[in-house]
Amino acid sequence: MDPIKFCIENPVKTTVGVILVLLFGVIALSRIPVQLTPDVDRPVITVRTNWDGRSPEEIEKSIILEQEEKLKSVQGLWKMTSLASLGSARITLEFNVGASPDRILQEVSNKIDEVPEYPEDVDRPIIDLADTAGDNAIAYLLLQAEDPDFEVATFYDHADRFLIPSLERIEGVAEIEIKGGRQHQVQIRFDPEALARRSITISELNAALRLDNVNATAGDLADSRQDVRFRVLGQYNSLEPLRDTIIKYDELGSPVRVSDVARVELALEKTIHFDQCKGRTSLTIFVKRKTGSNVLDIIENVNRVVEQMNAEGGVLRSFKNDRYGLRLRMAFDDSHYIYSAIGLVEQNLWIGGGLAVLVLLLFLRSIRSTMIVAVSIPISVIGTFVVMWFADRNLNVISLAGLSFAVGMVVDNAIVVLENIDRHLQLGASPRQAAYNGTKEVWGAILASTLTTIAVFAPVLTIQDEAGQLFYDIVLAICAAVTLSLVVSVAVIPTAAALFLRAPKHIATSLGDADHNNSRRESPTWHDSITASFVGLFGLVKIFTWFGNRWTSMIHLLTFRSLSSAWLRLMLIAIVTLGSIGLSIALMPPASYLPNGNKNFTFCRMSTPAGYSVMENYYVGQRIEQELKPFWNAKNSEEASQYGPVIDQRTGTEYHDIPALKEFFFVVARGSVFMIGISDDPANVEPVAAIFNKAFNVIPASKGVTSQASIFGRGAGSSNAVDIEVSSNDMVRLKAACTYLEQRLQEAFSKFSVRTSPENFDEAGPERQLQIKQEVAKRLNINVSDLAMSARSMIDGSFVGDFDFEGDNIDLVLIRDPASEIFPEQIADLPVSVRESDGSVVMVPLGQIADFIPTEASQEIRRVEQQRAIALTVTPPNHVALEEAQETILDVVEQARAEGKMGNDIFVSLSGNADRLTDVRAALMGHWNGWNRESLGSVALSRFFLALVITYLLMAALFENFLYPLVIMFTVPLATVGGFVGLWMVHREDPTQQLDVLTMLGFVILIGVVVNNAILIVHQALNFMRGHHSAAEGEIAPMSARDAICESVRTRMRPIFMTTFTSIFGMLPLVIAPGSGSELYRGLGSVVVGGLAFATIFTLLVIPLVFSLLMDILPNHRSAENQPVKTEEALLTKH
Repeated sequence: MDPIKFCIENPVKTTVGVILVLLFGVIALSRIPVQLTPDVDRPVITVRTNWDGRSPEEIEKSIILEQEEKLKSVQGLWKMTSLASLGSARITLEFNVGASPDRILQEVSNKIDEVPEYPEDVDRPIIDLADTAGDNAIAYLLLQAEDPDFEVATFYDHADRFLIPSLERIEGVAEIEIKGGRQHQVQIRFDPEALARRSITISELNAALRLDNVNATAGDLADSRQDVRFRVLGQYNSLEPLRDTIIKYDELGSPVRVSDVARVELALEKTIHFDQCKGRTSLTIFVKRKTGSNVLDIIENVNRVVEQMNAEGGVLRSFKNDRYGLRLRMAFDDSHYIYSAIGLVEQNLWIGGGLAVLVLLLFLRSIRSTMIVAVSIPISVIGTFVVMWFADRNLNVISLAGLSFAVGMVVDNAIVVLENIDRHLQLGASPRQAAYNGTKEVWGAILASTLTTIAVFAPVLTIQDEAGQLFYDIVLAICAAVTLSLVVSVAVIPTAAALFLRAPKHIATSLGDADHNNSRRESPTWHDSITASFVGLFGLVKIFTWFGNRWTSMIHLLTFRSLSSAWLRLMLIAIVTLGSIGLSIALMPPASYLPNGNKNFTFCRMSTPAGYSVMENYYVGQRIEQELKPFWNAKNSEEASQYGPVIDQRTGTEYHDIPALKEFFFVVARGSVFMIGISDDPANVEPVAAIFNKAFNVIPASKGVTSQASIFGRGAGSSNAVDIEVSSNDMVRLKAACTYLEQRLQEAFSKFSVRTSPENFDEAGPERQLQIKQEVAKRLNINVSDLAMSARSMIDGSFVGDFDFEGDNIDLVLIRDPASEIFPEQIADLPVSVRESDGSVVMVPLGQIADFIPTEASQEIRRVEQQRAIALTVTPPNHVALEEAQETILDVVEQARAEGKMGNDIFVSLSGNADRLTDVRAALMGHWNGWNRESLGSVALSRFFLALVITYLLMAALFENFLYPLVIMFTVPLATVGGFVGLWMVHREDPTQQLDVLTMLGFVILIGVVVNNAILIVHQALNFMRGHHSAAEGEIAPMSARDAICESVRTRMRPIFMTTFTSIFGMLPLVIAPGSGSELYRGLGSVVVGGLAFATIFTLLVIPLVFSLLMDILPNHRSAENQPVKTEEALLTKH
């Protein structure tokens, strides 16, 4: 069956097919998940193990070392990082992209089970699976009370029972975290002196509570037809039974109850977090999504649930009859940025499509012909959504940008087909016959051209890192759209042409050469005059024709076959080619990894001096909040700007237009204060970081890092941040080296650009170590475990079991009565009840049982790949490229080694984004370190080189010749310099635009795009040299090489400019339109647009000259002229 003939003879079936494609495309569009960026699935597994009250050193020795020994052999492990902090261990395992989450989760779980043993009171390890995409919260909720005296932290248990489950049930939600709350616990607040008077030790009180707080099953007994179950119930579910618990009987036989020696209270746990927003305490709720879920749907459902909670009869208004006015609200979510970014791309898609249609109209000068060609745009674009749906991809800024780039490409096949159809119409064929013959002749050519475009992207799809997944979406969108445009051009275009095109009238108007019939009627009417002016584009057609003729004459003159002409051509080719390569090298900027974006979320992490209490950090947060109060009290930017200007101390930029803070809240934890600011003007976010930095001046002893959250960075980090891992077995030398590096890096960048982990690694908090006095302890029947339990009970409280509180289990804690305040230096004087060898209970000071040794304690211990390490993270300003920052950092490291500050036992490596940039750039361009086998192999296997090879081989197969493609490949350096010029122009307007890996992809796209202009010229010249036969045209005599080349330039100049301008104007809005998300594709667009423009201009000069030289060199090229052409009108066009 002939598909072209079938479509032309069955227009209704063809129309139904188009409608079905559009219908399924709309359905797919409604089903595809929508989010900001593609999923970047680097699986991350976190193993968390709690050991209450233990120091980082104990955690490292007893937990982390044991777990690391087992986990180091997990397959696919990319990096293992461990962190020991007070009371907890956390091991983070990052795996290679593409690793099966289920497999690695099972393997990690098995490895953890292989750990031989843990200390007795260590909690069971918790294993969490996430990925780098889902690690970031997509929404932040704040819970606050209208009553300023109500402590919102007390609402934690209620929120955990009623609020969190409602949010976790939302489809697509992976995790809900809540910060700033305090859980309830039942505290047995004992009086040490009362215990001593009744001859009761702390261990005996602890044992009495543990042994009685039990529910147990005794078993079943048969009773006729039924089994009767017996249970022993003793677990506390109210305070009275707890108070009435008998500890022992005194000498008189009277029971000593808990109430006799302690007060039993329902209280809140010790404060470890403080959350506050604009002067009022709050609870902060983080919403995290599952990979592949629809962000917009999640946020819409979250808002719906929040409204229900705040409504009459909702959970919040029902809490104690709404006495405190608790309300939950959305402080920040990703939907605003996503709607803005996707809306901008959709707008650019419409504008680009409209500009492409306008270009077609100007060149074709026929509304019917323009509409026939333009129909390929919506069919190809909407049909692409079906492909994305079946490929299980999401709709994001990257994929939509790919569709925008494809808008100018999808019309090219249609232009080739319609031009050939019109040629047959001009020669007298009927519309139906012209549609069939015209499409049949170029079917093979456009198939080969489409396959060339798709094949160029094949090497890119083999990149597996995060950048490779970003490439996948844009490549899939372009390839799917171009493939659909092939189907449209051979099925829909001929069908529409057969139905709507008419034989040309006396005045040729639409698709012939620029030279159209100048004959006029004897008495032209005003209508004819206007039509003639439109057809001639008010004289522009004559100018274009004159330019084409002059250019062709110049080519004809330069291609004269002589030695002097050959030298002249060689000089021109060398000047243009070498100039392009040299200018490309000169304009090549330093590389970056990924753009940061302009997300309206500014994050600050302030490190306070080691040993600061939570309350002291809270006071720090309050002081900074007061400094920022004018900005969050301001109603708009005009009011906020009155408190300026502010200077960004990282870059020296002075801001006069300062936005008001729509939201400001801070979270206090041990050793840190976290602050988050949301600008009232989403387009003006950068000054917020400068506002934060200015406020830090009120806390001279603290240091902090402020950054605008990246759309790609993990957590609140920048996508261009550089991680410096410094490791050594000698902690003293390691700390000294890192202290020196931190100071030098702060000088090179700024003190607000360098963050360390652990924080305050060069400082230590105060610690008192209790070492038991063996002789005294043994005489008093005390062992180390008893001493530790007694000490914990006297200071922080010791866990003795669970308590049933309103259906939930809460902690039952034995703690010294806090009514009497005590200071650290008084701990040694605290009385402890002990039992002597004769059985009597005496009260002795704690200092008589143990020695108190003052020392310093590490706040955290960090390990990388089983070795102690300190990490320094440098966040360079947005206008500084990652590669440039790397060079500065390496210079600082070399200077440190030269000055003797870092010995050979100190190992330094750049990781994180620096590693990823190196890997992706090597994959795309290769890694060159001199003329050696390694460099040559790296370049030969790079995706850019493979794309060149694939393009060359496909063209060799098309031409059945290995030399002609070499002529065509001369367009690549011409396009490359244009790409760098385009990027340079955009960088001048926006210094934050860097040569990131998405922009690098533009150079790969150029290979599959620009070569087709040269293919047009070379292929048409070969046709003219060979001559050809057509049923409509008859025999065409072969031309000489010189005449054929000149004629091919003249006849192909118009379609070259037409397809080039449709592509450029289709992509141009992506380059020049500012807004959310534009930084993702602006660089890529500038490279493609600039490369197209330069390559088109220089192709018309260089390719004819190179081809003419080849024809002069080949002695037997005339033998090829007599060979029949395999495809009569194999005119490839640019994609």
